[in-house]
Amino acid sequence: MKRLVLVLAIAVLVLPGAAVGAACSPLNCAPSQFTLAHGTLLGFRESIDKPLRVIDLNTGTTRWRLPAGIVTGDTLVHQDGSLITWFDAAHGTRIGDAVLQLHGAFSLVGTSQDGSRAVLARTQTRSTTFAIVSRDSSRLVKLGGSQWSFDALRGTKLFLIKTLNYGYQVRLYDLATNTLVQRALKDPGESATISGSPFARVSSPDGRYLFTLYLGGGGGGAMIHELDLVAGTARCIDLPGDGNFAAATTWALVTDPDGRTLWALSPGYGRVVAVDVPGHRIRRTWTFNPGIWTSNAGAAVLSPDGSHFALTDAQHVWFIVLEPKLAVRRSVHVALALAWSPDQRHLWAIGERSRVSSLPLR
Repeated sequence: MKRLVLVLAIAVLVLPGAAVGAACSPLNCAPSQFTLAHGTLLGFRESIDKPLRVIDLNTGTTRWRLPAGIVTGDTLVHQDGSLITWFDAAHGTRIGDAVLQLHGAFSLVGTSQDGSRAVLARTQTRSTTFAIVSRDSSRLVKLGGSQWSFDALRGTKLFLIKTLNYGYQVRLYDLATNTLVQRALKDPGESATISGSPFARVSSPDGRYLFTLYLGGGGGGAMIHELDLVAGTARCIDLPGDGNFAAATTWALVTDPDGRTLWALSPGYGRVVAVDVPGHRIRRTWTFNPGIWTSNAGAAVLSPDGSHFALTDAQHVWFIVLEPKLAVRRSVHVALALAWSPDQRHLWAIGERSRVSSLPLR
């Protein structure tokens, strides 16, 4: 594994079935913590509508603050009325803006995978209009009905969510031909309609894949939806577990820097799962005794040298080494976010009142 400092969100606890039919958009499933500048900085916010605080991972000190917005890579996109502004979050500077020349109220709902284009939406009773805006151009996509929402954008592929009565579908709009692909994206042999509660989302390092964690509305099972933005395909991968919803909420997703492995860790189930991304299947599973845990959304980080994980349920922290033999150490510590220092000498934790502290490493 290559060097990586990866931070995932502490998500809001979702009740069983509460979000059936609601898509996991960049606004309601996005992480609130981001590594920036090749793992030397941490961006942290309390929620999607709060300013972004950028912390130096070498010292644990705050470098600068940026307005609320959508973060993709090192880019933050912010909307202020008709003004769309792009910021370089790794340097704390404004890098460009665009003024919307549109009628009606459009709201920022996402960005392209490279952060160069902003996506805004206007929903009316009989139509939904998406505006795709860069710093020097814009275009509109208008669809009939009010059941459409943004999912992702890469190149000429615009991925949308169509909300149904009992779930929703992932649809593809081809910007090159200005056409909506007739068939919904789905796993071969499975229904095109997705149900359950979208809980968390992460992207692969190269932006090709989007991984969404879903929790079952009734039985409490968990599933990963793997969306390939290049091929325009979708796959579903069931995670192990006995249907305990409280335990399922503790799953945390971590992408490996090689782009071929997605890690899923759960203190509630005491499991570490390696998912083969190209093969869209579980490659291997480890089990451990977590001791006392709390039913909060999990968060996990991979060490810079790729040798071990730090996992938290917001009240406890587990240090997990997989090779050559599974080893787990648990400590009690409030951690709303975790991040490794580049030299791996510190594991930084953001705790109560947003205080940054260094957890002891042994």
